[in-house]
Amino acid sequence: MKLLLKSETLVDGTGSAAKQNYSVLIENGKITAISDSDSIESSTDIKVIDVPGGTILPGFIEMHSHIHCSSKSTAFEDLANDSDETLLIRATQAVRTALLSGVTTMRDLGSQNNIALSIRNAISNNIIPGPHLLIAGTPITTTGGHCHMFGTEADTLDQVITALRSQVKLGMDWIKIMATGGRFTPRTNPLMPQYSLKILQTVVEEAGRLGIPVAAHCHATSGIKSSAESGINNLIHATWLSHDPDKVYQYEPRIADMIAEKGLYVDPTIATISLRQERDPNLSELSNDTNLLGDRDTFYENLRDMWDRGVKLVTGLDSGMNYVGFGDYAWVPTFMVEKLGLSPIQAIQSGTSTSANCLGISKTTGTLQLGKRADIVIVKGNASKSIQSLHNVDTVIKAGEIVKQSAIPKV
Repeated sequence: MKLLLKSETLVDGTGSAAKQNYSVLIENGKITAISDSDSIESSTDIKVIDVPGGTILPGFIEMHSHIHCSSKSTAFEDLANDSDETLLIRATQAVRTALLSGVTTMRDLGSQNNIALSIRNAISNNIIPGPHLLIAGTPITTTGGHCHMFGTEADTLDQVITALRSQVKLGMDWIKIMATGGRFTPRTNPLMPQYSLKILQTVVEEAGRLGIPVAAHCHATSGIKSSAESGINNLIHATWLSHDPDKVYQYEPRIADMIAEKGLYVDPTIATISLRQERDPNLSELSNDTNLLGDRDTFYENLRDMWDRGVKLVTGLDSGMNYVGFGDYAWVPTFMVEKLGLSPIQAIQSGTSTSANCLGISKTTGTLQLGKRADIVIVKGNASKSIQSLHNVDTVIKAGEIVKQSAIPKV
């Protein structure tokens, strides 16, 4: 059965202007025609999905998830207390929730190996519904370092390289390394690096030899600098936190220029703290010496300056962390528009073709173009004018299969 998708507006994810009254024809899981609605005729072998006043878009790409985490205020404690069986059930629900929110491709940046591998394989074999899933397995961290409770602890250069090779052996799609401490894990320091420049450089070199990309968690400016100098493919958070207790941020434009010149990608997890501020009644009680709240206006100004310098931003949610749910993806492009001043078209492009380029899957998905896999979302409203439309998903198509229609799940 062929599918014909019709709506008032089409945004193809390439950054081009929106098109009006265009349709998309799908056959055998691929996009076979994109044209104005009058050019594609209906027939008895074509199922038509028409969403009046809506927008047809590429499926969303969620660049940063932890599918075994609970999203609750007790997310850290849950990891320590819950059985592997519970984590697996939670992850199963997480990927389904993400898919129904319009996320057709998802990258998990840190879960216990058995969880991430089992979920990826179950989705690939059509055992459970979920987005196309790429995984980083267990993140490489120092002993007692950030996310050590589900990471691979490695301190010396030899230990780090062994950890990297072990992840490749298991079949991971990405390597994740914790270049600095983090906020989620008690008694780690997000203001200071966990690994030296030499170790990060060797990680990039060895990963390149093995043909696998690297993502680095980095909050502190020192960690951002080392990650950029190493040529790590994807910098996560890039918060520019200062080690000086009297300052929150230490933004260095020359490092931002280096990131842009090297063509590295940055996932600023722009929505994470803002969602926590809105949802956590106790967050305001936390002291600023953790830089958890900080000066958010300056944070957004730094990100906007990075964008203006040509840094490529991708759309990671950090779903699974405290108060950040797996159905919250639309908040990422929303904050890109509302806080950074990007246009809806630019924010959509970041979450589709730019993110696909970062993942190395742009030949397959990320844009509405002939021959691409039919990963498509239809939202109610004109998303090229109002980014809030992304919160109102009507239809989700994954590889040509309907998983949600008229806001009703089909999986």
